[in-house]
Amino acid sequence: MREFLFVGYSLSSLISIFCLYLILRQRPGEGQKSVQTLTSFICILMTGYWLSLSASSLEGMVIAQKVIYAGGCYVYFYMLLFYLNFCRIRIPRIVSELLQAFSFGMLIVAFTFDHHKLLYRSYSLGEVNGVPILEKEYGIAHHAYIAMMACYCVAFIVLAVHFYRNNKKGKRRTQSLILLLVALCPTASYILQKTVSKIDLVPFGLCVSLVLIIYLIYVERIYDVTGLAKDYVFSSMDDTALIVLDPEMRYRGSNDLAKQLFPELETAEDGGKLQWISGRLYRIAMKGSREYEADGKIYEPKLKPVQNMGRDVGSVIWLTDVTAQREHLKLEEKYQRKLEHDVREKTKHIENMQQKIVLGIADIVENRDTSTGGHIRRTSDVVRILIKAIWADKQLGLTDEFCAAIVRTAPMHDLGKIAVEDRILRKPGKYTPEEYEIMKTHTTKGAQIVYKVLHGVSDEKTLKIACNIAKYHHEKWNGQGYPEQLKGEEIPLEARIMAIADVYDALVSERCYKEAMSFDQAYDIITESMGSHFDPSLEKYFIQCRSQLEEYYTYANKKQPKAAEV
Repeated sequence: MREFLFVGYSLSSLISIFCLYLILRQRPGEGQKSVQTLTSFICILMTGYWLSLSASSLEGMVIAQKVIYAGGCYVYFYMLLFYLNFCRIRIPRIVSELLQAFSFGMLIVAFTFDHHKLLYRSYSLGEVNGVPILEKEYGIAHHAYIAMMACYCVAFIVLAVHFYRNNKKGKRRTQSLILLLVALCPTASYILQKTVSKIDLVPFGLCVSLVLIIYLIYVERIYDVTGLAKDYVFSSMDDTALIVLDPEMRYRGSNDLAKQLFPELETAEDGGKLQWISGRLYRIAMKGSREYEADGKIYEPKLKPVQNMGRDVGSVIWLTDVTAQREHLKLEEKYQRKLEHDVREKTKHIENMQQKIVLGIADIVENRDTSTGGHIRRTSDVVRILIKAIWADKQLGLTDEFCAAIVRTAPMHDLGKIAVEDRILRKPGKYTPEEYEIMKTHTTKGAQIVYKVLHGVSDEKTLKIACNIAKYHHEKWNGQGYPEQLKGEEIPLEARIMAIADVYDALVSERCYKEAMSFDQAYDIITESMGSHFDPSLEKYFIQCRSQLEEYYTYANKKQPKAAEV
């Protein structure tokens, strides 16, 4: 019998070692770690049984028994962890810590059982069929150990039934039954030993359990898929370099791309300080996100913390290849600049076309009105001169767009005259009251014509300014103007500016029914009308522009001066 058990125990030990080798070949995920630890403790336990078979003295048997407990105290605990991982069930941390504490306490008791009576009240060396055994009288600690093993077995059964009932597919149900056998085989062999034979049969039960575990891993393929996927992603990221650090900034690993970018990582020791291994990486980790260039590529670094249960346990340096993004961004910026340039050019072209159309229509009106030759062009230039002074002062806060829109649309202020009858428009003398009322309609009609001409081809702000100039340039500050008798700031600013230019040109220009006034007379009339006809806040700009206006009109008939730019 002894020879038979010697061969059986030796074979079981070899099988357990071989199983440990096979399991160590797996990637260390959560499930695989528990299996590796379980198999390691089984190997220790197997060694203890083999030593007990070879013991020839009580001292040798005591040592063997201690080795058996060194492995046996943790076997069922790690079986439970493995099974819970398979069933995707998490137990509270406090429960896990209590179970570990119990296993550790039993280990201490077992290692010192020859100095107290908690585990065995008494023990002696015996023999059954030529096989040495330790005959003992059990103490309270052993009863507690057996009770805990029974609780483990009940937990396995409950989990197996629960998993079996919640998985209708045959393959998963088969796996749950196999896992149940993994846990129950050692228990069954222990019960058989106690009821039938005093010879230890647990090694054979453990051997069967290990074979079943290997079957599940290699045939049923119950790998830790999450862990495998994480490892695969970590190693196969071709565009991102990853460097793992612990809380003390010590190097803990990196992927292939990181080692290509930083060759010093190839020979770096696990746990070495980062600043000693790579000054470049240490500066990246300390200074945060600065682009890193290598091998003609641009990498964007980020330092991301790694947390476990709300506590920082390390960090990862990510260096992502953003070369394509940067190139794409440059192309986008280049395309945007070209697009903006094209839009500006087309807008300028459209504005020039609009201006030519406006001036063309204004010329048509002016050709019909024989009494105001050149009035539209001259008033437009006067508006340009006044606007330049107002814009330079900045007191009114006019924008460049507003000023440019007034200058562009000033030629349209009398566009409504195209709708006035020739007998009135071309009349050389003064109008009768009835004729004057008809003539006054050119403001409202002008606003309507301007709206039709510019609507849909000009922006809303320019359209509004043009309509206001056409409709309200004959309104007066005191409310005595037309067509709506607006008063003060009710009159749009653009119309108030246009009013000064319109009246000044009428005063200093020769008409068929009057002579041109002198500059001094015109100046006095305009300044005296500030606060009644004109906006008094514009007086200082008119005075500021006096010499420039007089110079303009002095040479207006000889050579048209180049218009001032706004």
